[in-house]
Amino acid sequence: MADSLRELIMQDLQTSLQAVTVENGYSHTLTAVERLLQRGQSSQPPMAYLLEGDDDIVTEGPNHLVTRNLSVGVVLVVRQDESEDARSASEAMNALVADCQKAIQQDPQRGGFAIDTNEQSISAVQIEEGMPELSCTLAYRVNYRHRRDDATAAV
Repeated sequence: MADSLRELIMQDLQTSLQAVTVENGYSHTLTAVERLLQRGQSSQPPMAYLLEGDDDIVTEGPNHLVTRNLSVGVVLVVRQDESEDARSASEAMNALVADCQKAIQQDPQRGGFAIDTNEQSISAVQIEEGMPELSCTLAYRVNYRHRRDDATAAV
């Protein structure tokens, strides 16, 4: 059975973020890009994990088409090691955010599966004094369309 467009979009987002490496010209290398796991995430920072959002807003389109507006969160986790990096925690996170924004917007049509990908917001950076890890969430909306009777066929 073919994957749904929603799943293909999530796979494309994951692949896009996996390209975030110093070798590819980014300021960081993500050690892992994971989909949300029920048991929790297992990789070490810097990493990203994708959260399928709370909603997938549906509107009827022309000619028996359905247009969807999928909410996707990208949670970034970075560990600040002051012995290796003298930047502040916010500088380290801002650099990682910029890397991920660039990677996601390289192909806003998600390999032909989406109409477009729009960034909606960035959460406040979660920092706890004395804790080396910090995180924030990038929120995106991915617009896509399929036939009403087939969620696997992009149109």
